[in-house]
Amino acid sequence: MDLDFNELINNYLSQDKKEKTIGRYYPSEIGSCLRKTWFSYKIPKETDKELLKIFEAGNNLHELVSKILESEKNPHIELIETELPFKQDEGDFTISGRIDNLILLKENNEKIIVEVKSTKTLPERPKKDHISQLQLYMHNLQISKGVVLYVQKDNLQTQEFNINYNKEKYEEIIRRFHGLHHCLKLDVIPPAESKLIKNQSWMCNYCEYRKECDRYPNE
Repeated sequence: MDLDFNELINNYLSQDKKEKTIGRYYPSEIGSCLRKTWFSYKIPKETDKELLKIFEAGNNLHELVSKILESEKNPHIELIETELPFKQDEGDFTISGRIDNLILLKENNEKIIVEVKSTKTLPERPKKDHISQLQLYMHNLQISKGVVLYVQKDNLQTQEFNINYNKEKYEEIIRRFHGLHHCLKLDVIPPAESKLIKNQSWMCNYCEYRKECDRYPNE
C-alpha cells in the first residue's frame, strides 16, 4: 500500500468538532469584524484543511522563537514563561487564552510580553487585532511594554513593533467584548464593521461568512 502523506497530515491535523460557547471569548477574535466573530458562535464552520496546515506551521515557528529566547547564546534575555495561561473574568462572561512569551531584559530588569505571529510577508505596521491581544495581556500582567513579532515563514526574517500599554485602548477592547456578549445573548446581529470601516472592506473577500453577512443590512 502506498502512503499518502497529504492524507496522513490531514488526519493528524483534523479537529474534533467543538462549538464555541457564548460567555467564553478569546483575545484573538475581538480585534476583527464583530459580525464575523458573532457568526463564528452562531454558525460555527469547520476550519479549512489548508488553513489548519498554515496554523500548524505557525505553531512550529512559535516554538522556534521560544527556543531562541531561552537559548544560552542570548544571555542578556531570560525567558520567564511561554504559553502562559490568560483568563479575565468580566462578570457574566470570561476572556481566556495563552500568552506566547514573557521575557526579562536583564540589563534594566524590564519584563516584556512577546506575541509571535507568522506571516507570508512582513507588514509595515502591526495589525489591530494583534495590538488588541497585547493590550489585554499587558493589563492582566500589569506590564507596560509588549512586542508584536512577525516572522516570515519562508526565510525567518522578522519585524517587531513595540507596543506600550494604553488604558484607553484596553477599555475600548473590553467594551467591544461586552458588546459582542450582549449581541450574542439577545441574538442581535452586530454591524458589519469590515464593510463600514474605511480600508477594511478587503477583509470581506477572505471571510467565510460573506454570504451569510450579505443577507443583512450593513448598518
